[in-house]
Amino acid sequence: MRKILIPLAVVGALVLASCGGSSGPAASSCSKTFKVGFVTDIGKLGDKGFNDAGWKGVQDAQADSSLCVQGKFLESKQPTDYTPNIQQFVDQKYDMVVAAGFLLGDDTLKAAKANPSVKFSIVDSADFADPVAPTNFTGLLFKQDQGAFLVGALAALLSKTNHVGGVYGLDVPAVVQFRKGYENGAKYINPSIKVDGVFHPAAANAFADPDWGKARAQDELSGGADVIFAAGGATGNGALLAAKEANKPCIGVDVDQYLTYPDVDPCLVTSALKNISVAVKSIIASAAKGQWPSGGVQTFDIKNGGVGLAPYHDWDSKVSADIKTKLQDIMTKLKDGSLSTGAEGLTKYS
Repeated sequence: MRKILIPLAVVGALVLASCGGSSGPAASSCSKTFKVGFVTDIGKLGDKGFNDAGWKGVQDAQADSSLCVQGKFLESKQPTDYTPNIQQFVDQKYDMVVAAGFLLGDDTLKAAKANPSVKFSIVDSADFADPVAPTNFTGLLFKQDQGAFLVGALAALLSKTNHVGGVYGLDVPAVVQFRKGYENGAKYINPSIKVDGVFHPAAANAFADPDWGKARAQDELSGGADVIFAAGGATGNGALLAAKEANKPCIGVDVDQYLTYPDVDPCLVTSALKNISVAVKSIIASAAKGQWPSGGVQTFDIKNGGVGLAPYHDWDSKVSADIKTKLQDIMTKLKDGSLSTGAEGLTKYS
């Protein structure tokens, strides 16, 4: 039986309302709670992917009775909200602020420098203006090109037209890695394959424009693509919906979108996993336990479970044993370093 899914934003609000802003009974047994503020990017909660996954990491930390964490989120409607949202948590004496995404990088780094007693962490950003990161700042980076390479190979193996497509959010390093990894994975299987791809133009709604994403996927499908990969929050969700309506295979991103976006389950073969929730909980746990990492960066990859493939779910019987074997071989080679995605240099990992 399919579980009924409640949007994470609603869950977060319910947790905070029912527990007076705490994590519930576990927090009541703590002598001091560790307060964590989560600031979304412009995609906001309810994107069924990136922001929701980050907030889930905070919620998972709340649910761990050993951590005594109390979490709260603030949504950013436009880039000018980033600094005020971060500052609101600082002013309210939060112990830690977690920022969702590259777009918040400059604002988060500036706040970390100005508030050395507060811990700061950000997903998908670790490019510092100074040679050394502030000691209270840690970037959470993912080798998303590895998961994207796997789904690119899968798309090529599933394609009957020798033509696949991709629809993406804003042209920022992590999204570029998704695109390049996907394209290179497809060409690893079939060097002659045609791979369409389009980034959303620079705009405040780059990750929150499902109509644009759907239209771009329809363009690619009309041009002959018969598998669609989408990496761009709600923008990408629109592309998945276009594939479903065209009865073509689609591939999701960041989380297992079979569970978070059931509207597209009929077309969803798998998702390129980026285990943001695991990384966020991990860095919160380190901070709460007084074990803050040095060096300014934590990297998550295919070897430590930071990226990978979601289950095939309804497509399990449609993905042949031969395809599964080929993907397992690619995964093994990515883990042991004998295979390169060709997109490794697009993000700094240390």
